[in-house]
Amino acid sequence: MKQPFFYTLAGFQAGTAGVAWLLLQVVPQGTSELGKMGPLAWLWGLIAALLSYALLAGANRYSKRMQRHTIATLQRVRPLFTRLSLWQIVVISALAGIGEELLFRAFLQNLITGYSSIWLGLGLASLVFALLHFMSWFYFFITLLMGLLLGAGYYLSQSIVFVIVWHGVYDLIALGILVHAPQLLGLPAKKQAQ
Repeated sequence: MKQPFFYTLAGFQAGTAGVAWLLLQVVPQGTSELGKMGPLAWLWGLIAALLSYALLAGANRYSKRMQRHTIATLQRVRPLFTRLSLWQIVVISALAGIGEELLFRAFLQNLITGYSSIWLGLGLASLVFALLHFMSWFYFFITLLMGLLLGAGYYLSQSIVFVIVWHGVYDLIALGILVHAPQLLGLPAKKQAQ
């Protein structure tokens, strides 16, 4: 069975990566792959993803108000992702990490910072990132916070690999749990295919 949502989303994320790559060719931003972290950027990206998801899950577990907002938001998006297989979730997560970090951190944050300050670059890139992910005010603020963390991580490490791995693995965990273990989020268990 064809899954148009997967192909649409994967195409959009691949297109984002392509646009970001082109922008970086036209207006180079001096992006470093491994930055100050060297080869450990890969490991630190994985650790940052695990920590940030654990912190968000922990906050969600102990705040009833946050739980209500999380469940309401996830119930709206879950039907879009429930038919995706694990390999499709891996592809979408990897493409999102690559495309969005190249666009928002390597290009936009660096571009704005080059004409103003790191604070304005970090803030505006994170704001645009959150606005383009808008599903609810709650999700906007969570995404804004995540954008600020990714942006600060990029600025401090100077490593695009670090934030790509962080973002991609975070999305992989979040989507994997949403689709394959929704009961961990307080949602009904995955329905069997008919």
